[in-house]
Amino acid sequence: MRIAFDGTTLRPGRTGVGYYTEHLLHHLAQEAPDEEIVVVSNRPIDTTAPLPANVGTADEGWRTPRMVWMQLQAPRLLRDLGADVAHFTNGMMPIAVSVPTVVTIHDMSLTLYPRFHPTRRVLLNKPLVDLAARRADAIITVSESARRDIMGLYKLSRDRVHVVHEAAAPSFGPVCDEKRIARVRAKYGLGERVILYVGTIEPRKNLPKLIDAFAAGWRAGDLRDHQLVCAGPYGWLSRGVEQQLDALQIGDAIRFTGYVPFNELPVLYSLAEVFVFPSMYEGFGLPVIEAMACGTPVVTGRNSSLAEVAGGAIQHVDRLDADALGAAMVALARDPLRRAELSAKGLRRARMFSWQRAARETLAIYESVAGRRLGRRAFDRAPAFAEAVLEPLPVPSARAARKSDAVEA
Repeated sequence: MRIAFDGTTLRPGRTGVGYYTEHLLHHLAQEAPDEEIVVVSNRPIDTTAPLPANVGTADEGWRTPRMVWMQLQAPRLLRDLGADVAHFTNGMMPIAVSVPTVVTIHDMSLTLYPRFHPTRRVLLNKPLVDLAARRADAIITVSESARRDIMGLYKLSRDRVHVVHEAAAPSFGPVCDEKRIARVRAKYGLGERVILYVGTIEPRKNLPKLIDAFAAGWRAGDLRDHQLVCAGPYGWLSRGVEQQLDALQIGDAIRFTGYVPFNELPVLYSLAEVFVFPSMYEGFGLPVIEAMACGTPVVTGRNSSLAEVAGGAIQHVDRLDADALGAAMVALARDPLRRAELSAKGLRRARMFSWQRAARETLAIYESVAGRRLGRRAFDRAPAFAEAVLEPLPVPSARAARKSDAVEA
């Protein structure tokens, strides 16, 4: 089988979708060494590790804007490659495509919460996501929560939308090397007791509430020994956070590191005493799994996918406001036994997710789609491989799931 694989997010400075694309690509190659994978992109790709032997590229040196390339150049490229299936990994696909197509839609925030995005992104990207949802032979999404959103908004049957959970990369685990930890502390000017956030600095992540919560605890003396560290690139409307910090005037108690390279992230998670993720909406919430895989206690809400992904392995807050976040941080700062309990639970929970599993489930979807388009079972692996062989992850009850869909203000 020749698989055309969308590599348009494989750029330097990758964040969530870029890491999803890279991890899935490498594990697809490992799980299916006899299949041919061709990465297609509008520009040369960047990956952390060298591409496996059964992975090629077809970027042709283009540096066309992604949307232009997707609609005008990608269809011809797919025909020329003779691809059996094409997988577009970031919510959009060509309008005119002649090969069986799978698209990953990570979440429905453009439709459900347009205020979390720049107007230009909503106007340009949303119609293309809508088109992909209706045109793709199969949709992959990353949680049952996101699947419910997609099915409800587009009135799609359950067999069109497949859940393939993400996972922490294999390199994420507790880091005990004191020299590595000391280097990261020194590089970013970190204190001994760190409360950590990892993610893009943008409105959806709800950082102003986290900053207010920490500042209140710091001023009250409950978090005076701690430092709030926010790691991630500055995104849309991040200037307001800078103004908030200037007004608080609490010095180095709150530190923004900017973008952190991938190989430093496990160290950063491991040195943190607590990881707090106050996001208002997530398709999956990869930083939560990464933190748990490193043994770091996690505080987050019950909204969107977060309760589903984290299970009972985290400290939930019922409201994503400053009071609730502050109370959770202070309680964990005072309770080393609770932190140890959450660390152990998080390590167990994180092991339930793996990129090997994600790759196997994704391959089964490719084979089902390609075989269905050709009117035959074209490949050896059964289309129902994921459901028949892989035990499903536990998810909340229907009642709990409905409750978790509400976005706390």
